[in-house]
Amino acid sequence: MTESHQSSDRQPDPHDDGQRSAPRARFRPSREAEARVLLLIDEFSRTAKGGVRHLEGRVKLAKLDFLLRYPRHLRRVLLAHGATTHDVAVLDPDEAPLDVRMMRYRYGPWDPAYYALLGSLVGRGLVVITPLSGRSGFGYRTSALGAQLAVDLKSDESFAPLTDRLRLLRRHLDKSGNTLKNYLYELDEIADATWHE
Repeated sequence: MTESHQSSDRQPDPHDDGQRSAPRARFRPSREAEARVLLLIDEFSRTAKGGVRHLEGRVKLAKLDFLLRYPRHLRRVLLAHGATTHDVAVLDPDEAPLDVRMMRYRYGPWDPAYYALLGSLVGRGLVVITPLSGRSGFGYRTSALGAQLAVDLKSDESFAPLTDRLRLLRRHLDKSGNTLKNYLYELDEIADATWHE
């Protein structure tokens, strides 16, 4: 039987709308998401003197990333917790979210793509994960290669709005993951959402 004959004998799958891999594709990291998370980890893993620290834990990472993605929510949280209107002037409250894949989970907004995102960044030598000393959990920091890539990305004008938000996060919201979670639950949209919504 020829190949062309075989293909014509195939019956169409009524359940296959061409999107068979769509659920899995939703969890694949995009280059934009990788760049955003790399910049976030870099911002929180440097000290003023150029030393290294860590972004402590996935809960903190997810909450900071939520605020980075949603400038309207970032503005509300900042104003509710001590920032001035002058501080938040760089934020456009009407700006669309960067990425809307997050869902409500036990500790607030979560993106199932984080596992793939972090795996990709670690696998390419851009991020290092280390156990936190004296407590459970892991810390994230950029490697020398990742830190240099972050510098290159920040020098690109298209990353300026993201860089502004990162500075606000670091200056005003360098809190524990649990504190950030509580801040987010002050937002009705988060508190009233059902799990997996």
